[in-house]
Amino acid sequence: MGSLDGKVALVTGGSSGIGRAASLAFAREGSSVVVASRGSEAGEETVRAIEQAGGEAAFVKADVSVPSQVEAMVAEAVRFYGRLDCAFNNAATVEFFFGSGPRDLAELEEDDFDRVVDTNLKGVWACMKHEIRQMLLQDPPGGAIVNTSSINGLGGTPQGSLYSATKAGVLGLTKSAAQEYAQRA
Repeated sequence: MGSLDGKVALVTGGSSGIGRAASLAFAREGSSVVVASRGSEAGEETVRAIEQAGGEAAFVKADVSVPSQVEAMVAEAVRFYGRLDCAFNNAATVEFFFGSGPRDLAELEEDDFDRVVDTNLKGVWACMKHEIRQMLLQDPPGGAIVNTSSINGLGGTPQGSLYSATKAGVLGLTKSAAQEYAQRA
């Protein structure tokens, strides 16, 4: 028996890296896991790995930068398993470190700004908005939400200004939400 037997966990960015590892860990501890990501093939592979290890999981294709997809993702988690106990908001874009390459702030375009902020900050906000609503409505109410930030959000990094700014924003968003909701459930 695991410490999360009977619980339901939702992991965004659950198809690779930290998100995949967290999805597998939630399952090992007995949680039913909803793996969410933009990539269906990798997300479904994470679900298969959980099931092969004896766990229970489902995949939901969702882009966290699109609030309507986030709302549908949370609704799907509840449709699959009846409630939401744990949420790990981990999806992020790190394209400026690994994709198009690091660039100084003045070299970035408005589209770059929108893409990074929409995924890394607005995506966490949208996730929390719908997760909190669900957690307050269910019986019994309550749950736990963890958001992935970064050491870069504590002090910035050269050629990573947008990533660092969004991760600092995630810290502020998380701390504010904790103060608003900790006593409600």
